[in-house]
Amino acid sequence: MREYYFANYRLLTDDEISEHESMEYLSAFRNEMPYTHTFTLHYGDAGELEEKRTWALNCPVAYETEYFTIHDTGNGWAFVNTLADELRLAEGARNVVLASKNYEEMTVWVTERFFDVERNGHVLHIQPSIPLSYSIRAACEAGMVMWDGIPLHASLVEKDGFGVIFLGPSGMGKSTQAKLWEKYLDADFIIGDRPGLRKIDGKWIGFGMPWDGKDGIHRQTNVPVRALVWLEQAMENRIFAMNPVEAMTVMLKQAMMPVWDDMAMNGATALMGTLAQELSMYHLRCLPDEAAVRLTYETICKG
Repeated sequence: MREYYFANYRLLTDDEISEHESMEYLSAFRNEMPYTHTFTLHYGDAGELEEKRTWALNCPVAYETEYFTIHDTGNGWAFVNTLADELRLAEGARNVVLASKNYEEMTVWVTERFFDVERNGHVLHIQPSIPLSYSIRAACEAGMVMWDGIPLHASLVEKDGFGVIFLGPSGMGKSTQAKLWEKYLDADFIIGDRPGLRKIDGKWIGFGMPWDGKDGIHRQTNVPVRALVWLEQAMENRIFAMNPVEAMTVMLKQAMMPVWDDMAMNGATALMGTLAQELSMYHLRCLPDEAAVRLTYETICKG
């Protein structure tokens, strides 16, 4: 088994999984750090894939996404990749992830290690991807929610020893703001999407995570968070403090919520309520320029 650490959790994987080329970026999370809970990921026998897939698909559907469906197996969860995911990975690249009810134990079954695909008259010898960025990530994030963590659709930077989290819909400029802070304030760009957030020893801590696909930043680091900033594109730069009700409304939109799991949802909602009461949150209407960076920095430092 190999050990990886993120957001004060530990992930144990079979050696065979860790050596898979699609999991290479986990190597940035090898340094030991304190952890409160452990997730274990095993490799299932590829010869059992179709049997597991057929069984899982006959279980009730709890949730559907473009790339996988989630099924309630009674004592756990089954994540089955869809045709859209097969086409994304390579024709015929199927996978199934079975997770325990609390997501601590996971097993992934993947198409035979290598298979042949014909494209444009050529036969390609393809190694299917292990679905960390979708099914396994979803299971791990749901497990984080079970154990007092909040995965966010956001960007995280560090400046002067404190963290700032930028939130907003896709395309609103979260990574852009993070990069502007890096450029004009010499801030550290920790993660461009899906940071983890946990309350530890009375402080809210933001974490780099293993699965930021957009910007490709995989840093095993953390920082106390001072503020969250909700972004909106505008023709001028203005910033407003948000009250806890407004903050809670935004958090419900931006947290990665396991909506298929009532128990996890209840815990996540309560945790976000605490967060909205304890952390400062601002609404920034802005241009993608240095002035927006300076305005936000000065407001947070004074706030």
